[in-house]
Amino acid sequence: MHHELAALMKTAREASQLSQMALALRLGVSQRHVNFIERGRSRPSRVLLLDWLTHTGRPASMFNPALRLAGFSALDGGDHVNPCTLPCDAAARRTIELHHPNPGLLFDADWHLVAANDAAGWVLPPAEDGAPLDLIAALTHREGWLARADDPVPVAGALLGQLRAEQWARPSLAPRVDAFEAAVVAAYGTGVRQAVRDPFSTVVEVTLRSEAGPLRFSAVQTWTGLPLDQDMAAVRAELWYPLDDATARAVRDRL
Repeated sequence: MHHELAALMKTAREASQLSQMALALRLGVSQRHVNFIERGRSRPSRVLLLDWLTHTGRPASMFNPALRLAGFSALDGGDHVNPCTLPCDAAARRTIELHHPNPGLLFDADWHLVAANDAAGWVLPPAEDGAPLDLIAALTHREGWLARADDPVPVAGALLGQLRAEQWARPSLAPRVDAFEAAVVAAYGTGVRQAVRDPFSTVVEVTLRSEAGPLRFSAVQTWTGLPLDQDMAAVRAELWYPLDDATARAVRDRL
């Protein structure tokens, strides 16, 4: 157990590119103590262990395993720690960069835009006031992609189903989801409610009208990091994939 804990703690420090001395200064302990922990000669206190993982920016998946190896109880509401999501966020940003020239964007649990690649202009309305873009409102924007969908009813139904499912876990979304439902029913009719399908699907296929002709995409929502890191607070990526050669050419030609 001590050997595994020592390896985990050392891995956490090295992954953050901190020296033993730099980490010791952040933790308020001696470099010697950090060295002893990494060699399995000392066991950190519960507070020091949590501070170590927080200051090294480790994802949530490392906290409970480290606590278990050290013989402590799992995280609870009284710990007041916020496992850093920066490693996963950085990987997500890299994912949408590599996805170019296809549209890629990141958004948080409240459906606010976090980042987008240069191709996301295919599917996002123009930014207005500099505030984080509300992607739920953007779906029904006059210049949003849903307004350009060839057959918007099943797509709006799929989105409504997913948003209602997320609302169960995040009730603060309710007013915006209500507004989305009212807007799509007003625009496309009550058939949207009947078109609600599997609310746990995060894949949508859509054909968009454009100056380059019809563009067929599959939009897939995905997360980075280990499965244990995923919760309602995780930043997710939405990656748009061309479904035919004509769409792929039109996307490339826009470069």
